Amino acid sequence: MVLRWLLALLVVATLLGLFANARWMTRRLALDGRGPGQGLQLIDDRGSGGASRAELVEGAAGGPIAMRCEIRRGFEWPFCELQIEMLGHDLNLGAFSHIRLWLHAEGPTLDGGPAQVRVFLRNFDPAYSAKGGAIDLKPHEVVLAPGAQPVPVELRLSQFMVSSWWAQSHPLPVPLMGPQLDRVRVFSLSTGGQVAPGLHLIRLERAELVGNWVAPETFRLGLVGLWMFSLLAYLAWEAWAMRGRLRHSMRRSRMLEQMALRDPLTRIANRDGLNRALDLLMQVQGDMAFPLSVVFVDADHFKRINDEHGHEVGDQVLTLLAQTLRANLPRDDLLARWGGEEFVIVMPQTPVEEAVAVAERLRQVLARTEWPAGLKVSASWGVAQASALGELDRALHEADQAMYRAKQGGRDRVISA
Repeated sequence: MVLRWLLALLVVATLLGLFANARWMTRRLALDGRGPGQGLQLIDDRGSGGASRAELVEGAAGGPIAMRCEIRRGFEWPFCELQIEMLGHDLNLGAFSHIRLWLHAEGPTLDGGPAQVRVFLRNFDPAYSAKGGAIDLKPHEVVLAPGAQPVPVELRLSQFMVSSWWAQSHPLPVPLMGPQLDRVRVFSLSTGGQVAPGLHLIRLERAELVGNWVAPETFRLGLVGLWMFSLLAYLAWEAWAMRGRLRHSMRRSRMLEQMALRDPLTRIANRDGLNRALDLLMQVQGDMAFPLSVVFVDADHFKRINDEHGHEVGDQVLTLLAQTLRANLPRDDLLARWGGEEFVIVMPQTPVEEAVAVAERLRQVLARTEWPAGLKVSASWGVAQASALGELDRALHEADQAMYRAKQGGRDRVISA
């Protein structure tokens, strides 16, 4: 009953917390060019050889910011731009999710449609902005027609994409490709790409960045921590029951070890012992044992070792090989001598990628081992995975075939099926 009340209380607290984080923990930052650390400037295409002219429309103190632009022919892409620059600092927009714009635009267009505005967020990074010029700031843009949108226009920061024309002229390494809004230096509004010669007006009544004082990810992480802390009492009780199940599992594991039939030379399980061990493993772990990986190991040039150094040295090599494998495998992994110089490792709860990494580590261990008679002994390795009990025989066959491919490929290597 106590657990039910605790669960209900946590559910209510979680729902209230999520609502509060979304509605009552909102932070806003005005972008008006007049606030501390902000500067306002106008640019046009005259710096690029054009003839367009931008001018600030004077209004009441604290009123809207307006730019009048006379677009003239003379430049391939005529434009005027109203820029709000961060002075002495850059904006990290990681704490914000949206930008809201109370925006108006008017003027003739080539297609006869409503006037468009390009909204830019220009980011600084010393990797590509070393020259310090505005052209080297990475522009992220959204193009919209304010007259066709509800007021205010709300844009998600995730909608801003790097301008294609800038990306083509500023090739970047892969880590720097894509949007970056951690050091925004300029917020600007520019005439659109369909402007026609004539008089244009862009009026910004208000612009603000919107986000949460506590990032949703951080807040949710805190809620997860609350859940974890509140459930400690329940987990303590569950641990008591788990210990009983664990003791039972350990007894079964010891039985598995005791019942496994052993190879008389290497003192590890033989093929029949491996089969018995697998049966007990399935009884103890069942489907939890999967994915299960199988590794076949075959000593390279073992016949040559027997022919040149005798069977006694060969037996010493096999014994040391088995001991080395066993010493470098977790206790839960099964190791058996399959026959001759061939060994099998069964790794429960291990995907094939992890098994390949273990096999590669073991291969390197063999290379560092001191062998009898000063020999250099290596092995060929084949790895396969079974995802269910019915795939175990197939995995054994595929691992065996992969090991033979390792032999044919030059030995002393790991091949995955």
